[in-house]
Amino acid sequence: MTPIDTSSDLQLSGERGASQRGLTIGGRDALEEATEILEEPSKNIKRKILISINLIVGSVVLLHVVIQLATQGHLPAPARDNVVLPMIIAVNLGSAAYNLWVLRGEHRDRPRLDRLTRWVSIGLIQLACLVFVHLNPNTATSVLFDQTLSILTVFLTGIIIGRGAAIAWFAVTIASFVFAVQTRGVEFEYVLMTRSELAAMHGLAPAAAQAREAAATAEGLTPLPLALFAIISLVYTGLTLAATYFEAGLIGRVTAAMPVAVQKIQIAAREKQRLAQENLRMGLELDVAQRLQAMILPRGAELQRHAGLEIAAHMVPASEIGGDIYDVLEGPDGSTCLVIGDVTDHGLASGVVMLMAQAALRTALEQTAGDLVPSLVRVNSVIYKNVSERMGDARNLTLALLRYHEGEVRVAGQHESVIIVRVSGEVEEIDTLPLGINVGLLPEVDDMMVEGRFTLAPGDLMVLYTDGVTEAESPAKAEFGTGRLKESVASRRGLPCDEIVRGVFADIYRWIAGGIVHDDITLVLVRRTA
Repeated sequence: MTPIDTSSDLQLSGERGASQRGLTIGGRDALEEATEILEEPSKNIKRKILISINLIVGSVVLLHVVIQLATQGHLPAPARDNVVLPMIIAVNLGSAAYNLWVLRGEHRDRPRLDRLTRWVSIGLIQLACLVFVHLNPNTATSVLFDQTLSILTVFLTGIIIGRGAAIAWFAVTIASFVFAVQTRGVEFEYVLMTRSELAAMHGLAPAAAQAREAAATAEGLTPLPLALFAIISLVYTGLTLAATYFEAGLIGRVTAAMPVAVQKIQIAAREKQRLAQENLRMGLELDVAQRLQAMILPRGAELQRHAGLEIAAHMVPASEIGGDIYDVLEGPDGSTCLVIGDVTDHGLASGVVMLMAQAALRTALEQTAGDLVPSLVRVNSVIYKNVSERMGDARNLTLALLRYHEGEVRVAGQHESVIIVRVSGEVEEIDTLPLGINVGLLPEVDDMMVEGRFTLAPGDLMVLYTDGVTEAESPAKAEFGTGRLKESVASRRGLPCDEIVRGVFADIYRWIAGGIVHDDITLVLVRRTA
């Protein structure tokens, strides 16, 4: 029988080592470092601007309260101001304190509290804008001066909260402005008087002057002192300066950091190119090694030339190169020698050990005329000296040799158990643990290798496998196990060996359900036909 080709149904795992490495220079990832350099200038910009706004607003309102209490003994509108103004002061100074705490690294930021301080701080300013426009004792000046605060708040809202909030507030500002203009009337004209004109009116016609002031107050045109406009102007300037200072500084720092970031990106690009070239080189090397490995496995003609036996075999590596080994060789007296083994780990190095072991095995079996224990001793010596002593590698392998002749099977060496499925359906399991030790683990194993024997009747099946079969995991991390392997083979015992192998592999891949193949999977089936 020929080896089974089920590659179209199999899902292999593992990436080449070089492609898994990051673009590291001096222990740090170059792209990550470049990202940090570009992000550093913008860190905490919103927090710094918010702190400035909180301090300016909180301080101005606090100063207003102090002046009013010192000069008047009470706030302008006690019923309202006794609640609103302390709340504004507490919110702004509290927000400033929290953000300063975070900025100094004394406390880890809390996203919910961050959002709350931003929205409440900006929300109070927006509310003040609406109040100033529509409740200002001089509604004419509010259209100009207080609407300017609304426009400034659009800018602050965009920086602190985001574009969407800024656009929404802009729409509210325009609606408020239109309403204020319509309330006053588009035809309204604001007439200013000089000090001499005002003094003359009071001197010449005091009654008329008082009547005019009463009418102006009724129409919301109460005279406002120049000092108030000066204070408002300072507040506007401070808010604008705070935002502009940090935003302009951000641009400068980003510009300064750009050359360093570009340099890091160039280093990362060169490293990426080097890794790509290394991947290509390794891919070619692994491809050659994989071809060499496939070339030394027994092919269809070799499997068919063993009289009285039907043989099928297949191996699937977990990565580009497998560590499993199997072989079928002709003995000197018409017997058939079978080999099954598993190198620890997998990948290129395990593949090299496997190739070494296969070559040593063939030579040893020929030199010992198929004697199993002396052959294992010779292979152990070769592997230990080459791998442990010369390569300085800890890899070794489980290895079992079997020799079939006229219905009798002799077996030596430690590997997975040998499963026998009798023609009647009865299943037996032969433990190889007492028959030896891992090859290449110790320099001398002469006294540790033991030979055992069993028989095969016509129609009986012998199953050789590696632990990749029984340890294949389901998504729930349950192993396929020897029980399922026995059941899978026994249920198909009437089929040709190649179909049984194909069916067992189908069961394994249904079991892992598209998961990762963690270890090499090797299966060899031998049926006595005569």
